[in-house]
Amino acid sequence: MAEPDLTDLQRWMQGAILGRAAPAGLDAVVVGEPRGRNSLTAAQRLTLYARGYRARLMECLAAEFPCLRALAGEQVFELFAAGYIAERPSNDPSLYGLGAGFADYLEATRPAGDDGPCALSAIPADLARLDRARAEVQRAVGVERQAGPLAAADLMLMPGARLRRPDSVRLLTLGFDPGPVLAAVDQGGPIDPPPPCPTPVAVARSRWRVAVHALPVWRHAWLEALGEDGTDVHAAAARAAQATGRETGAVIADLTLWLPVAAAQGLVTV
Repeated sequence: MAEPDLTDLQRWMQGAILGRAAPAGLDAVVVGEPRGRNSLTAAQRLTLYARGYRARLMECLAAEFPCLRALAGEQVFELFAAGYIAERPSNDPSLYGLGAGFADYLEATRPAGDDGPCALSAIPADLARLDRARAEVQRAVGVERQAGPLAAADLMLMPGARLRRPDSVRLLTLGFDPGPVLAAVDQGGPIDPPPPCPTPVAVARSRWRVAVHALPVWRHAWLEALGEDGTDVHAAAARAAQATGRETGAVIADLTLWLPVAAAQGLVTV
């Protein structure tokens, strides 16, 4: 086996430690120890490294997905994680990127014929989305360093006023109410499968604390209409009203009361 360049060697090593292919030319790449009582062959040394590498990746996923781990239990979670690592190895130089596709993987591997949004098999992917959203919001650019507080609600609702959804907000529609799940996980115990209850939520950060807010459908739709680039609050209200079957005036009236709360929760900014 000719001596590979660094890029080829890295690809070969990744394939070898993830077990995607038989490591051809192993003895030419991995040096074994001199023969002795406790010596290791090249294959044994690679196996130790591969096990350690996968174990670290599994630990990272376990730390980032506490809700999913609490529901699934350690053994099932490890099966989920091992399958994900083998099928979708990360190409991101940061471990933060490792879990980005975990929810999509769980969704894609759900049992056939059980694909309803509130089916029991949908819960693992939903929990993974919730866990990942919390991790992303923790790292995102938030509202903590903005120049000053938002204007009063009546000024924010003037025609032509623009607001936007901060980068530190993630909007989800889950098949269950996340409140009891999060409370059980915070207490450190296992959780039971939550009952079906489609729930729009916003994961947001305010004063450096991440929180999950269950929202009425119209508030979720309004935040979605705002977008991260921002738009006229009345135009967003009209789109939210159309999406939820309400009158635009009713949405604007409700915004008058809710906007100060939304700003304090880090859900909107200028």
